[in-house]
Amino acid sequence: MKRTLFFLCCISFGICLFAQTQQRRLEEHVYYLASDSLHGRLAGSADALKAAEYIIRQYEAMGIEPFYESGFLQPFTYRLVGEGRRFNNVVAWIPGNDPALRDEYVIIGAHYDHLGERGGKIYNGADDNASGTAAVIEIARQLKARQAELKRSVIIVNFDGEELGLFGSNAFAERLTKDGKIKKVCLMMSIDMVGWYGQSGKLTVQGTGTIADGKAKMKELAKLLGITIKTQKFERSILTATDTEGFAKKGVATLAVTTGLKSPYHKPEDDAELIDYKGLSEISDYLTKWTAQVSGDELFRPSGRVAKKHQSDVQPFDLGVSLELGDSWLHHPYKSAIDGRSRFAGNIGLTAQANFKCKWLGLRLGVMYGWSMARYVNTSDIFNKSLRYYQEGVTMPLSAVFQWNTNYGLFHAGLGFYYTRVFKGGIVKEKPWATIQKNQFGMEWSLGYRFHGFDISVYGRYQFNWFTTDTTMPHLRNFYSGVRLSYFFL
Repeated sequence: MKRTLFFLCCISFGICLFAQTQQRRLEEHVYYLASDSLHGRLAGSADALKAAEYIIRQYEAMGIEPFYESGFLQPFTYRLVGEGRRFNNVVAWIPGNDPALRDEYVIIGAHYDHLGERGGKIYNGADDNASGTAAVIEIARQLKARQAELKRSVIIVNFDGEELGLFGSNAFAERLTKDGKIKKVCLMMSIDMVGWYGQSGKLTVQGTGTIADGKAKMKELAKLLGITIKTQKFERSILTATDTEGFAKKGVATLAVTTGLKSPYHKPEDDAELIDYKGLSEISDYLTKWTAQVSGDELFRPSGRVAKKHQSDVQPFDLGVSLELGDSWLHHPYKSAIDGRSRFAGNIGLTAQANFKCKWLGLRLGVMYGWSMARYVNTSDIFNKSLRYYQEGVTMPLSAVFQWNTNYGLFHAGLGFYYTRVFKGGIVKEKPWATIQKNQFGMEWSLGYRFHGFDISVYGRYQFNWFTTDTTMPHLRNFYSGVRLSYFFL
């Protein structure tokens, strides 16, 4: 009994000592990377290169190999305002051991660049993203010690140029694509701002919906380790992006890992002394075990689903909500002198689109409930009085959509027909409701642009039949024009 107790005490002491040692190393990494001597690690600068060299020295000391035969640095250039600037990713790897799985990859990455100096102040970026860089270094250390357990290979990558537009991660994703290896990546994780666990109270993991049973697996491991996590199926915000984007747009399952924006985000006050190093160590342990689990799980599979904001390709089917705001006016095809004045028109409803295999052609159908108003000349009192027209009903537009997919979003043009069933309306105070044409139809056109699931279009509709069944009234048709705002959630 005494021997067993002594053995358990030794194990507990060893675990405590390891945790303290790792915590101290994390602190050393962050304090160096976020020091004034590196002047904020501006992307592509000499100071950023010093940070890259520091990371490389850590990997060399661990015995971790460079991923490319040319060495740890993956240099690339990007033209900024007429000037070609050189950047450097740091790319290492830990080869897996399973003959059938070692050519598949799990990527764990973090960007090491920040904002540099602005207005005489240094933006040290301790949380953003010295914290993520430090975590990746220590995760690599633990994975190297557990290399015998790894079946799939693990790529460790530190990105440059994230703050300027995800340059490093996009460059690496393109390099893997060029080398024919992007399809071998079963998961990519971006660790970005993970230094405020204690203050935020949770670790947020976005993208569990890109993995089969991802939420359940990640929560089960977190519960085992005592980590509080919040999972989201997909990255949703169109205003923020992290290094997952270049991989997700190529169909790779991705996870964006962060403790959130509690720290002084993009402010000079983001300094090393504010980081929660105990929490950072716990997060590093959790992500190490998760990476090892993914590497060793022969049944691990992506779900095949990608966040809407990452869908650079045309999907087979889209479903969303739409809001139309514009105006309508009554037009006489032969006597423009009795054309009316435009008034408000609006619709709200659902829009669905089926896309053909050729991808440049789709078929879009909407079901919209709306209102429209207009004024037109009273032919019996042409100089003094105009009549006000109002109607309310359901409009169903059906259009062929011609679309061009680019790196900047999806441009499209539509041409088709619409049908409106009028439920309520009439010539206000003048004519009975019974004279209004209840079944209206005509032509529709549109021009638009879609980005990250959001769509904005301008549209026009021209009625073919008369707006009234009263043959004694002028032969007028309804014209509509406006802006359509849509969000496609499927």
